[in-house]
Amino acid sequence: MPVNLTPVFAERKTPPDKKHKAEEKKYKDPLNSWAISALTYSSEIGATVNEIAPKLTFALWVPSFMYLGADIYDKYKNDKDEYSPSSKRAVKESIRQALTFFILPSAATIIGQKMTSPIGKLISGKISINARDSIYRHTNSAIEQATEENFKTKENFKEFLNKSLENHIKELENDRKQGNIFKKAYRYLTGYFALADTDSQKVHAYITQNADKIFDIKEKLKKGINDKSIPASVTKKYKNTLENATLLFGKDQTNRAFKNALQNYQNHLIVKNKILKTLGGVVSCLMFTEPIGYLVNKILMPQYITPGINLLNEKLNDSNLLKIHLNKVRDIESRKSIFSNASGKSLKIFHRSELLHRHKNSQEDQVHTVRQDT
Repeated sequence: MPVNLTPVFAERKTPPDKKHKAEEKKYKDPLNSWAISALTYSSEIGATVNEIAPKLTFALWVPSFMYLGADIYDKYKNDKDEYSPSSKRAVKESIRQALTFFILPSAATIIGQKMTSPIGKLISGKISINARDSIYRHTNSAIEQATEENFKTKENFKEFLNKSLENHIKELENDRKQGNIFKKAYRYLTGYFALADTDSQKVHAYITQNADKIFDIKEKLKKGINDKSIPASVTKKYKNTLENATLLFGKDQTNRAFKNALQNYQNHLIVKNKILKTLGGVVSCLMFTEPIGYLVNKILMPQYITPGINLLNEKLNDSNLLKIHLNKVRDIESRKSIFSNASGKSLKIFHRSELLHRHKNSQEDQVHTVRQDT
């Protein structure tokens, strides 16, 4: 009889449980592919460029909201690859998405921009980026309110800007005392009080320097001097406004053309000033992307949010069961009262009929007795 020389371990097979796990296919979320999930990051890009392109920011938030809605609906409808609608699962997913792609990245961007602002002190003017931005915006508003008298001389224009700046700083000081703690924190992070927090002499020195540039541009535009230091958009704005306004109103519209052109120049400075701040926001957002994901998926969701939602769901279920129980009790009580009322009425009818019957019998007995006596 031949002997089988095959080693014993050669006949060993993969255990059934391991084989089953190897053959089992892992669930892949159809909305979790790189191409589709990349839409969620459009909101983060929008938050970083908000300083220089607010309209683009709004457009970039649209794809994120579309993805958010689709993902929440998918999680509500399906439990992985099984159809099982669950509002609790949809609530959990909406909170996770909001924290991961909207709330925390926006907060990281704002913090990064706030931390970048002091770098402006190293460039020129010795004031922060936020303070410089506030000066440009205030100057833009002041130009809109300026009269022809304010533009007559450079000294008049500088005096007008400095006085209006003092009034604006006083308004900021009053605003600082108002509002709740959340509003104050947001204003602090966005640099709303930058002018009030900056040295007054440095602020006035910078706005005076800006006024000199503005008035020089005005004089060059008036004389038709082409200067490389003047942005092409400013010159184009002046010429178009002057031509169109003159045709429309039939009078000299030089002052209106100056205002539009100089406001365009301030907008140019605002965008240029915001670029550095925007870069700081981008860097901060990129740095915090991984920590935010870990914080939400590993800490906030499993330890706080999910247990909280489960507890709330249990309380809602208990309250619904209590309502159902109370309704049943009320239904039983109402039925008892109806039955007791009906029983009482029947007893009363019975008693009345019994009394009538007895009274009738007693009368008949009396009549019968009288007849016998007679």
